[in-house]
Amino acid sequence: MYRFLSLFLLGLVALCAQSSLAAAQSIPDLKGAWSGKGKAIVSGDSRHHTAAMPSTPANNHRLTELTFNLTIEGQQDSRFWGTVGSQTMSEPFIGIIAPDGKRIRISLMNGGVYDGLMLDNNSIELLYTESKGGAAVVASIVQTRQKQ
Repeated sequence: MYRFLSLFLLGLVALCAQSSLAAAQSIPDLKGAWSGKGKAIVSGDSRHHTAAMPSTPANNHRLTELTFNLTIEGQQDSRFWGTVGSQTMSEPFIGIIAPDGKRIRISLMNGGVYDGLMLDNNSIELLYTESKGGAAVVASIVQTRQKQ
């Protein structure tokens, strides 16, 4: 009985070590340049989606399409940082990759949050939300890794 219990515990420890190693390997390297054209609905005047930019009226809101460039300057395990920019402005962000290696969250330093899903090693689907100072924005975008 003691020998069986010892072998069982040894197997359990090996299985846990293997799953921890697999989880660590699932964190993708996001460093580099990413770009994509997003579609948004905007209420009020937003920093990136200004009232002066081309848009389509939608009741009291505006429908916009805008290219965003995401530069991930650094990454330490699941944590990363960089800048996001449009034709209007650029701003810093911080982000994190979920333990599953697929879901990400990015917080812009001046407000706004991206929630995303890694589609593959070279594309990220992002949903954006911003509500600040009388303006609101929701948007979707697929960011594609740019060749260096």
